[in-house]
Amino acid sequence: MQYPEFIHEAKAALGVQSEGEVIDITRAFLHTLTAHLAGNAADNLGAQLPAPLLDIIREVSPEDRDQGERFKLTEFYQRVADKLGVDAATGERHTKQFMTVFRSMVTEGELHKIKITLSDDYAPLFDGAVTTN
Repeated sequence: MQYPEFIHEAKAALGVQSEGEVIDITRAFLHTLTAHLAGNAADNLGAQLPAPLLDIIREVSPEDRDQGERFKLTEFYQRVADKLGVDAATGERHTKQFMTVFRSMVTEGELHKIKITLSDDYAPLFDGAVTTN
C-alpha cells in the first residue's frame, strides 16, 4: 500500500478528517506495538509499511524496539489513549479502527508472526473479529 492510499483508508476507518489526526493515531499505535515486539520484529514489520510509517517505528530507539515488553490488551488500549491524550474508551476504539487498516497493509505471515508473540487476549484484533464502538 502506498502512503496516499494509507492516508485515505485510515481517514475513513478512523472517522477523522485530517492527515495529522491519522498520523497521531498511527504513531500512538505503532509506538505501543513496537514496545511490545522483541528483536528485529518491529523493523521487519516496518519494511512492509509505507516509508513514512517505518520512520514512525524508527522514532523508537533501537534499544527500546528490542525489549519485547509484555502487557495485556487492555494496557495496550490505555497506552494508545495516553499517547493521544484521550480516555481509555477512545484509545480502545482507535486501536480497533486502526487494526482494520493495519491488517490490509501487512502480509498474513507477518500478522501471524506478530500475533504469536502476543498474549491470547490480543487474538480478536488479529482475527478481525473485533467490532468498533
